[in-house]
Amino acid sequence: MRHVKCGEEKPDCLQCLRGGRKCDGYNNASQKQLHEKASHSNPRPAVGPDNRIVLVPGSREERQYVHTFCTETSRAFSGFFGSELWDYFLPQLSHREPTVRHAVAAVSAMYEQHTNPSAGWSGSDLFALQQYNKAIQRFRDQLVNPKEFEYDLLLVTCLLFICLEMLRSNNVRVLDHIQGGMQILLGQQKLVNPKCRDRIDHELSQLFYRLNIQLPLFGRPVISFDPRPKKQLSASTQVISFENISQARESLTSLTNRGLAFSRAVFSLSLSQPPSLERTAPPAHIREQQLKQQQELEQECYDWYAAFNLLMGKPAKNIGLLDPRATLVLKINYNTTLIWLLCCTARHECIYDEYNTYFGDLVTAAEEVITLGTNMEKPSGLEPFSLDAEVVPMVYWAAMKCREPYIRRRAIEVLAKYPTKEGLWGQGRRHCSVAQRILEIEEGPVLHLPIGERIPHDSQRVYEALMFPENDDFPNPCPVLLLMKPQGIDEPWVSHSELLRW
Repeated sequence: MRHVKCGEEKPDCLQCLRGGRKCDGYNNASQKQLHEKASHSNPRPAVGPDNRIVLVPGSREERQYVHTFCTETSRAFSGFFGSELWDYFLPQLSHREPTVRHAVAAVSAMYEQHTNPSAGWSGSDLFALQQYNKAIQRFRDQLVNPKEFEYDLLLVTCLLFICLEMLRSNNVRVLDHIQGGMQILLGQQKLVNPKCRDRIDHELSQLFYRLNIQLPLFGRPVISFDPRPKKQLSASTQVISFENISQARESLTSLTNRGLAFSRAVFSLSLSQPPSLERTAPPAHIREQQLKQQQELEQECYDWYAAFNLLMGKPAKNIGLLDPRATLVLKINYNTTLIWLLCCTARHECIYDEYNTYFGDLVTAAEEVITLGTNMEKPSGLEPFSLDAEVVPMVYWAAMKCREPYIRRRAIEVLAKYPTKEGLWGQGRRHCSVAQRILEIEEGPVLHLPIGERIPHDSQRVYEALMFPENDDFPNPCPVLLLMKPQGIDEPWVSHSELLRW
């Protein structure tokens, strides 16, 4: 039977009359009105957390903290530089890898507790520990029989463990995880062709190269390797150039790692645990090979800075510069690395007096970091936590080694004001207290002079200040062991301990 469309005339449609059919007619409501009535009479249930199809694995609490990590926590860990690792790769990996999901949830919960310490012990603490234990168990299972394609997963998990222990202020485990991650990374490099590594793998490697710099600063043996990027040529007359800010950062990371390894080889500190008074001074006659290597590294520093200045002449958007503070922390690290190299072959502390210009540039850049962060609104401003230690350790070292009175006081002021907890170093307040005490000791005999003339004699200078950072946390007051050479550089150490409040 052929279907005939109704004409909708009232009371009977013409189509039905012509065909001899009975038309039931229509009420006064139009088709549109009837459709609206039907829609209102059977409302579609609202889509909410409880009735949507769950595509993200894990419990509701796990999903909540993973979401927080992806939208908030990861932003703090990426620092002043853009990061595909934190912005894209880790969030994606947390949705498909249970080990990463548990670790991400633990980090997010602990970060929440870190940003709100007044809450005390809460459910997020217990949840973080439970997730951490689950991640550790899965991580151990993977270590039993790791496959080549799982190396990145092992490194990512190790990185998240580092973040978690930093938030817990557990320095021993942080250093252990960094060493373990470096061993995984070096093992991976032996198996995988560098040309086959993708950008995420490359960024992950660079992050561990930066963390490796922290090991010798906390009394652990430096892991020597050469992580030079492809475009950096050693012992070459070709001019170094950078296409973007990331290349400049990678090149400086390589230079800092190699410079630190060289300075530790020339002037070795005892690596016993815990730190002891034993310290081996460099020989009076530095081998010709070492002097040549020192000069080559110094020249690399100057070449890096020349290339960096050329890069800064380009528009920010063309070089991937997302935050102006990124260039400032590179200047801080450059000046620190250069002073390390220039002074590492000298046995006396007065050598640092020759490089006050570099110390001044270092402190000026740190002051600008604080100023820019203060003027920015969150989330772009100063975060309460940073994985990379790019301000506090360098400025603290400047406050220790620079005896120019005004620059030194500016460095101490930076430590007092800097609010961000940087990895193992925490906020600057503790180091500010130590630096202030060292200033008082060194300038004690010359207090009668105007501030600008208070340059301490070498015999009055503090060579080292050991805070025993391998402890799980820094107590307040903090015990500090001060080492000096008042009888001359060839004489035994003179030490004394103090408890400093911060």
